[in-house]
Amino acid sequence: MKTISLAMIVKNEEAHIKKCLLSAKDYVDEMVVVDTGSTDNTRQIALECGAVVYDFAWTDSFAEARNFALQKATGDWILVLDADEHLAPDTAHLIREFASGSPAIGRVNIVSKFMDNGEIRYSTSPISRLFPKGVEYKGRIHEQVVSDLPHRLTGVTVNHEGYFQTDKTDRNLPLLMKELEQDPHNPYLLMQIAREHKNKQDFAGADRFFGQAHQAATGQEGYYPALVVDYLYNLMRTGKLDAGYDLIAAEQERLSRHPDFHFASGMFYMDYVLGNVAAHLDKLPRIEASFLRCLELGERRESSSVVGTGSFLAAYNLGVYYEVVGDTAKALHYYQLSAKSEYKKAMERLRLLRNG
Repeated sequence: MKTISLAMIVKNEEAHIKKCLLSAKDYVDEMVVVDTGSTDNTRQIALECGAVVYDFAWTDSFAEARNFALQKATGDWILVLDADEHLAPDTAHLIREFASGSPAIGRVNIVSKFMDNGEIRYSTSPISRLFPKGVEYKGRIHEQVVSDLPHRLTGVTVNHEGYFQTDKTDRNLPLLMKELEQDPHNPYLLMQIAREHKNKQDFAGADRFFGQAHQAATGQEGYYPALVVDYLYNLMRTGKLDAGYDLIAAEQERLSRHPDFHFASGMFYMDYVLGNVAAHLDKLPRIEASFLRCLELGERRESSSVVGTGSFLAAYNLGVYYEVVGDTAKALHYYQLSAKSEYKKAMERLRLLRNG
């Protein structure tokens, strides 16, 4: 039977590391923790949980720290987790099942929590985290796996808590800019820099880097759909609706099977029509068509997505659309569909419509 090592890099993670290690302990043969300079109890907690702990002097490179951890791991396969992540117990058993197969880069489904218009939302991203020993990372930050092995979904879910209501831009942005100096036309780096500006509410700065990333990308990148969606939302925030309209037109065919793209398009057309009703009223049916396409596609796991864009969030927005255009029967139908997922906004609209 193939052995599996958990490999982690940590710094001042006493609030999270115990939960992470305990979630993985029964599914791996070894837990390797590399500490990059903790001043709290992270190291002691890791030891108490049964991990082997090594020290590594921070070099401003996540890839170098990761690769040090990979070198210390002795297993045939490596599982990589961050301290603010933990394995979902209902899928953790799939780790060993995947490792018993042919060599491949295994993508786990990272579920992250974030705030959007006062609501807690969840995003899912397939990230390469399970692979045979010998694979390495590259990249000062937002490091990526380097391998010619095929990438496959593992079915493993990892819950991520670290970025919820936190701001790591001051740490991330300088490292990204250093990396960009070495590779100034890298669309992935440009996208990550844009996201950091967006997180800081610097939408104009984000627009510059999103535009460069979109221009530099080939369209074949695994992150390309997320890049287009983020770019479109940022164009909405900057009021560049004509540019947004052109972006949708340019990507309509290529991203036809991505519900997040159609969801963002639906949200865009709401702004586009309401921004100039007299000029854009003929685009009103595109709101309906976009959200219907979301439901037709359903939830997707093979690329980054916001939970609900292929189900209850799209259904809710269809309810709003039909309520606005005066089709109460259809509005009730889609609010009911959304409410089946216990979406509170849909439940509230149902209550008001039924009592009205």
